[in-house]
Amino acid sequence: MESVSSNQLMIILPGLFGIAFVFSMFGRGGGQFLLPLLITILPWPFFNLATISLFLIFTQGLVMLLVYGAKHKLVDWPLALALSIFVGVFAFLGGYISFHINPIYLKVTFALFLLISAYKIWQGKKIPAKKGRFGTWHRKMPDEEYDMNFLYIVFPVAIIAGISGMLGISGCGLIIPICILLGGVPLRVAIGSNTLLVLTSSGTSFLGHIAQGHYPPWSTVIMFAGATICGAILGSRLHMKVPDEYVKKGFITILIVAAVWMLVKIYLK
Repeated sequence: MESVSSNQLMIILPGLFGIAFVFSMFGRGGGQFLLPLLITILPWPFFNLATISLFLIFTQGLVMLLVYGAKHKLVDWPLALALSIFVGVFAFLGGYISFHINPIYLKVTFALFLLISAYKIWQGKKIPAKKGRFGTWHRKMPDEEYDMNFLYIVFPVAIIAGISGMLGISGCGLIIPICILLGGVPLRVAIGSNTLLVLTSSGTSFLGHIAQGHYPPWSTVIMFAGATICGAILGSRLHMKVPDEYVKKGFITILIVAAVWMLVKIYLK
């Protein structure tokens, strides 16, 4: 693969910082923008760029998990750990079999689900969890107590993790709405808990790509990771300063823009 020029770095590094900064405020990896940025600037094979994208999302997820878990106290650890098992397995499988599937079909499917999720969150309609019903899990956190439909979200989360692993993104753009709409998880708790899923999904799907021989140039990747980490630290720390209504509106906006951008990039390639 060709080396990265100084002109390319002047575009990529601020772009990586900005993506990490914005998406970390909403507990997301930003793969829908990160991967297109890399594809647009670097003339490298798609699956090598997907591998780089996953590593950067992994580093961002590690930062977000530390801030949302230790500082904000918004990670529901038992829920996040339970879901991470399904996410980890299916994300690895997605990354491993990615070479055999046309990414265009996956991008269209993912974009449509993003748009549907944005509309449903805007409506505010979700499946209520009834305490004592089979599959309902009562959760108690230091500052939050709620009931959730755990069985309703396991299968959809696993499918999304698999598709995300194939695409080189974390999949949190859909995992958070699934937890909110089907599981009845509070918005901020869903965002905070999702940071562990970002870490699990990106890390295991990255290993799946490595197992297929999609090796990145590590000296360049480490430089990219520095910009990502700086943006993630600032964005994660700002989350609690954003009012609830703006968190909801910002999250819906990101879903819509990510879906449109993913579809546009299909025709720009």
